[in-house]
Amino acid sequence: MVAGRHGREDAESPLKGYSAVGFAVLVWAGWIVATRESVSTVSPLDLSILRYGTPALLLAPIWLRKGLVPRGESFGLLCVMAAGWGGGFVFATSKGLETIPAALFGPMVPATLPLIVAAWDFAVERARISADRALGLVMIAVSIGLIVGPAALRGDAGFFRGAPYLLAAAVGWSAFTIAYRRSRLSGIEATAYVCLYSAPFLAAAAWWFGTGIPQMELIGLGWLVLVQGLLSGIGAVASFGYAVRHLGVPRTSSFTSLVPMGAALGAWAWLGEVPGPLDWASVVCACLGVAMVNGALGGLLRRG
Repeated sequence: MVAGRHGREDAESPLKGYSAVGFAVLVWAGWIVATRESVSTVSPLDLSILRYGTPALLLAPIWLRKGLVPRGESFGLLCVMAAGWGGGFVFATSKGLETIPAALFGPMVPATLPLIVAAWDFAVERARISADRALGLVMIAVSIGLIVGPAALRGDAGFFRGAPYLLAAAVGWSAFTIAYRRSRLSGIEATAYVCLYSAPFLAAAAWWFGTGIPQMELIGLGWLVLVQGLLSGIGAVASFGYAVRHLGVPRTSSFTSLVPMGAALGAWAWLGEVPGPLDWASVVCACLGVAMVNGALGGLLRRG
């Protein structure tokens, strides 16, 4: 009986892992669309407060148990992680999405991250870049060119007003990624400390600039807490970590290549933002590029 039960559990583990990473990708893509929709009525500061304040409170048992600086961790690295992926990340994302369609967020932020990290690895870590990864980086560069080139030709002031914010978000996320891989924290623990370290700065900003959260309608506030704080801030991170345990890092990471496409489809269906042919081409190149960088297509390329 025991052996049979373990056999069923082993067989179900991959399915549970795929379900978990699918949920994470769906939440991340949905977060892009929801943030794009919210920036017309909610300030970037208020979105940042809800995105990081909620997990800071709900994940308090982690940092209360481990202390303000976990044993064996670097305070400096924790600060870099918080600065890169903390309140500033959502603030920059929100400002960028004020003038840039949600479909273009994928190629400009999550797809740009591997380019920045690869540049760091090559220049600082002296790491070798494999042929598979290099081809993926080229695809990502092409995806960015398909966005920036046409925007420059048509003189799109809105795009170039929002692009620096999205570039800042990509740089910050990359800094978090580089710092996080030097730590020994789990994904949910890293989230707890990023939110904790962001909280004082967000509170100071709310005191200085003011916040509209107390004036929000209860239903709207509850929706933002659910999307920004619970689903994106905690649920997706926990699900991704669960998938890593059951599928491994390479297979799980490969699914992040679906985020740009999910955001584009979600923006089309929910916001009525219809991407043009070059936008779709950029999204496809970004998805393929991220998949190659994460090794999802490595086996096919080697067999070819």
